[in-house]
Amino acid sequence: MTMDQKVKYEIKSKMTLAERVAMYVPGYRGYRERNLRRDEDRAVRNELSRAIQGTKQELATVQRTLVRQPGPMMDVERIRTKVDRYDIDVKKAANGYSGFHASMKVQQEDLDRLVEWDAGLFDDIELLRQHTSELMAATDSDGEVQTCIRQLERTIDSLIESYNQRESIMKGLTDGGEE
Repeated sequence: MTMDQKVKYEIKSKMTLAERVAMYVPGYRGYRERNLRRDEDRAVRNELSRAIQGTKQELATVQRTLVRQPGPMMDVERIRTKVDRYDIDVKKAANGYSGFHASMKVQQEDLDRLVEWDAGLFDDIELLRQHTSELMAATDSDGEVQTCIRQLERTIDSLIESYNQRESIMKGLTDGGEE
């Protein structure tokens, strides 16, 4: 079961009997399903943020290890700042709402694509965690720290650039296949 499916199941299982009955009311059903998709997307992004928090903690550990090496320590601080910015972007991203008079409406299919796209970010976060672990191993063994730092920075830069496409996906301007 994917993260997207787990979240969907969790949200629907917490619906009250009255909410489940109301889902059969034609006008209410579409409204409620759209809100469930938004809630699902928010839950996925909260899980992403938790994973990113682990990376930030690992980077703090790396910084403490590199305290006697100011150059690499400052490089890791710069990366930590980027990871923090990425985390804030993930947590604070719009949930797919569009105003009543908005020129670009967020459609249900766009919300579905958005939830799937956000859930797909777990692979990207896992890559970030992997590169962070490699950096930790390099600092512990006096390995090639600068190479690991460059690789980690390229990864977070790529994640930030990719995440900047989110609004276009949300509004149906792109299908999310671009990276």
